[in-house]
Amino acid sequence: MPPSEENEAGQLFQAVFNQVSQRITQFNADENKLVFYNSVLAGGTVMAGSVVTNCQGINKLWAGGDEAKAMALAKLFTSFMLFQCLRWIEGKADNPQEQTSKYPPVLLDILSFFGETSEEEIEDLSNINIQFRYEVRQTHMTHLAILLLARACQACNHQCIDWSKVSYPVKSMQPLTQSGAIVDSAPISGVNDIRAFRASHAAGIQAMTKYYEDRSKADDRFTQNN
Repeated sequence: MPPSEENEAGQLFQAVFNQVSQRITQFNADENKLVFYNSVLAGGTVMAGSVVTNCQGINKLWAGGDEAKAMALAKLFTSFMLFQCLRWIEGKADNPQEQTSKYPPVLLDILSFFGETSEEEIEDLSNINIQFRYEVRQTHMTHLAILLLARACQACNHQCIDWSKVSYPVKSMQPLTQSGAIVDSAPISGVNDIRAFRASHAAGIQAMTKYYEDRSKADDRFTQNN
């Protein structure tokens, strides 16, 4: 992506962050929870911008982008950052337990900040969580990368997978290929794009943790001075 287009994409995702963050500040919750939600949003928007910039298959479909695409991608990757955080929290618990509900209740909070959502979208994102929770135990998370890239393509109005033919967790891509679930593999199967996706994931985590740590330190300083 040329620097000018990268800058324009960055501005779009910054605008999405500002808009959604404003809604978060109006949410009825304690300050710690608001900081948490904003940090997840920071990670999601940074990851979305990185995927658009560095994954060539998505970059072609982005085609200059607009607010609707930016919002859809930010919602997708902010949800993913939430799943990442929840997994960390579980891992730090004295007695970590497997998730029993179909989806994390806080997912509904996150989605509400982006506007109206459908039961189908909640189901789709819950399936990403199922895949992540399965694949985080593996060493590569390649299938998760492919599935999330396909969801990103869909956010850019391009269908790569017939989701009605997908069962979660996906343990092999072969059944999807044999069943005809793969509609267009070109934007999601490139080795370089999968590597770029992993780098984008890391960038999102870094942005999320930095926002949380910076805001927490700022709140501590405010408390000490008052």
